Amino acid sequence: MKKIAITLLFAWCIFVPISEVNAQELIKGKVLSVDKMPVQFANVYWLNTTIGTTTDTLGNFAIEATEESRKLVISSVGFSSDTISVSNKSKLLTIELKNRVELEEVEVTYRKKGTEISFMNKQKIEQIGQKELKKAACCNLSESFETIPSIDASFTDALTGTKQIRMLGLDGSYAYISRENMPGIRGLSNAYGLSFVPGTWIESIQLSKGVGTVMNGYESIAGQINVELKKPNVDETFFNFYFNESGRTEFNFNQNLKVNKNWSTMLLLHGSARPLEVDQNNDGFLDFPTGNHVNVMNRWKYSNNNGLEGQLSFQYLEDEKIGGQKGFDKNVAQAEQNPYGLKIETERFEVFGKMGYVFQDKSNKSMGLQAAAFKHTQRSNFGFNTYNGTEESIYLNYLYRSIIKNEQHEFTTGANYLYDAYQEEAFDSTYNRTEKVPGVFLEYTYAPSNNFSIVGGLRADFNSIYGSYLTPRLHSRWAVSENTVIRTVAGSGQRTANIFAEYQAMFATSRAFNLLGNQQNLPFGLKQEKAYNFGINLTKNFSFNYRDGYFGLDFYHIQFENQVVYDIEQAQSVSFYNLEGKSYSNSFQAEINYELIKFLDVKLAYRFLDVKIDYLDGLKQKPLTARHRIFSNFAYETATSLKGALWKFDLTVQYLGEQRIPSTQNNIEAYRRSETSDGFMNLNAQVTRVFNEKWEVYLGAENLTNFRQDNPVIAADSPFGPSFDSSLIWGPIFGRMFYVGARFVIAK
Repeated sequence: MKKIAITLLFAWCIFVPISEVNAQELIKGKVLSVDKMPVQFANVYWLNTTIGTTTDTLGNFAIEATEESRKLVISSVGFSSDTISVSNKSKLLTIELKNRVELEEVEVTYRKKGTEISFMNKQKIEQIGQKELKKAACCNLSESFETIPSIDASFTDALTGTKQIRMLGLDGSYAYISRENMPGIRGLSNAYGLSFVPGTWIESIQLSKGVGTVMNGYESIAGQINVELKKPNVDETFFNFYFNESGRTEFNFNQNLKVNKNWSTMLLLHGSARPLEVDQNNDGFLDFPTGNHVNVMNRWKYSNNNGLEGQLSFQYLEDEKIGGQKGFDKNVAQAEQNPYGLKIETERFEVFGKMGYVFQDKSNKSMGLQAAAFKHTQRSNFGFNTYNGTEESIYLNYLYRSIIKNEQHEFTTGANYLYDAYQEEAFDSTYNRTEKVPGVFLEYTYAPSNNFSIVGGLRADFNSIYGSYLTPRLHSRWAVSENTVIRTVAGSGQRTANIFAEYQAMFATSRAFNLLGNQQNLPFGLKQEKAYNFGINLTKNFSFNYRDGYFGLDFYHIQFENQVVYDIEQAQSVSFYNLEGKSYSNSFQAEINYELIKFLDVKLAYRFLDVKIDYLDGLKQKPLTARHRIFSNFAYETATSLKGALWKFDLTVQYLGEQRIPSTQNNIEAYRRSETSDGFMNLNAQVTRVFNEKWEVYLGAENLTNFRQDNPVIAADSPFGPSFDSSLIWGPIFGRMFYVGARFVIAK
């Protein structure tokens, strides 16, 4: 009854009839950059009033006319503000924002920050731009969060060299990772997909905690990470080179080309190689696998300047990882050689695109279509453990957005379809399934003033295997003062656990595999996971000593139902089963970002996690998860010379507290580990020399303290014995590492 009542409450918030809605005269327009690209989420308000709005993803806005002012102010991060006089209220306005404005001898500029949080957005969204991404080498998406306190990035095991992310104390599979608001990393790509997105391809990242919008599906539980890739906007050629102490070498080439006034295209090439066998701790196992990676993408963009825009992209990648013990020969079967070997081969082909149309006579009415399809194949061997998998997927999503009489009442509705076909082989068994999921959704926004808004969403989906289910979501925003805003989020999410793809670290062990699900008619015998999420956050902008900053507090609670438990609490075995009992995550974070002195940005954060799961032997804290984390980032840059030259200095310092280690008492004495890890501090630093707008070089170091986890591979001297385990990773496995790189841009 409780669940039914909650669902009915959300439904009422969406579908209750709206009365006494008075039509208001609207001023409509579009905000563009100097290169004619839409400026998203720009602030638009009447001068000396509290009446305002923001532009949508296409740069369109509509604002109520008022007798209090005739001057409209437009501002956005990275652009100079503009103020225009509005005389003809029926005219559709087109406003261009410039990066800087020169007035006689006075130059007004805005110093853009690496991470921005919009005060006007209904959700708290961290906008991570190029400036933030360049604070570290950022070779791929998994390495893009080193300077973001909301995300943890750590190695999954001691063999594959793969990093995983965590949000709110939960594995990355509980976050909805999208690419340009379409499903990105999911299914078989969960384990290594983050490393398949080159950092130089990323334009920006939008990060939000808690359940997301119903428009993007039902899977978001911990949060959403949306990756915006670079687009073929202007003629430009880009080169990037990277090399580090372990021998990792990467090269990137991006070529933009304007074909004609409507069409533009872009070619993105990425190649990397790791030829050296490195074993710093002398345990006989490579610290990182050797191998090669090739990634190619071709993007096309169409715009007719009459409201119709479209994009189409093609991508192909190949990846090879060879690891394990020194002397392993990838061309020889494991049964015919003594060294323990790791071999992972991945191939992926993908096509995705979208098309949108804004009605010219009604800028608040638009519709869009998104589509994506891919085939992902993995062939892998972890010693004698074999895992092979193929996934074929199709995604379709149609959206329609409009208003009810005025800007106070906005709605988005649509339908989508998801097709996933899996073929997996593991532990001498075959696991095949096909999920077909059609769904419909409706999201309603009520914004009676510029200071308050509430967004209710409800979607209904039918899964060909698991049946039908409803997913309600509710967001609210309340600006309690000019510089303080409180946001809340509540809702549910559910997902199908892909146990082999998500927990591939278990293959790099000798643990016995136990599948304890009792649902005979369901894949793996397991029910779908379901979770309920509630969150509240406060953001306060402030000015001190003539410099701006912001302060943030947030708390999120997640409660699970039917969670698929990954149980490694007993040494030499791994078990999967649906939760019986409690499983929850409580996350608290405080953060402050301030320009301490001129050109020195300081970011400080503290986070506390309380994550517990009912295992077969009782309620325990989630293993390999630090309860306490202290984070700091210092970014300083010198003044820019007339030729555009400057220096940039970045330092990230973080402390991770103790982590619980699963029991190893079933092992012999030599292969046992302590019950908790040490707390440790990690320092990363980078120096960048920008010579001009065309090229720059950077030199950096990771893990400056040279702290390493002792003996990350259990039973390294007996890899085929019952105690072998490389999955209990809680700290760095590689010591201090230096890297160097260069970026070069040729723009027409």
